[in-house]
Amino acid sequence: MNEQTLNGHLIVKVSTANGAIPIENASVIIRGVEDDTRNVMLSLLTDRNGLTPKIDLPAPKRSLSESPNPASKPYTSYAIDVYKEGYYPQHYSGVPIFEGITALQNAILIPNAEFDSKDPFYTAEQDFNEYENPNL
Repeated sequence: MNEQTLNGHLIVKVSTANGAIPIENASVIIRGVEDDTRNVMLSLLTDRNGLTPKIDLPAPKRSLSESPNPASKPYTSYAIDVYKEGYYPQHYSGVPIFEGITALQNAILIPNAEFDSKDPFYTAEQDFNEYENPNL
């Protein structure tokens, strides 16, 4: 890694209900997407507060942000995938990591549809035509 000798930091916060409820044991996969970081791949689980541990990731030297050179950007991009059974998976690309900075990536998961056809408790009797009067 040419300019990637230092580290930035990342914490992923996984929750649902628009960030109100933390999700424990969500799987978080972090991958490097640039040539210098393709060998970076981490798999983490969230704690009871929905947080991953703080991890170190390669990032370029802070001094790169002091000159307007378009060939060298002052951050490294990473991709983050978040999974938890019962929720739709989320993908975040281009997450920037700067040297010496701790980034917090929020991941808000959406529960699977309550009456998904894969739901073992779902029955076709729960579907009503808008013109029907259901017998409740």
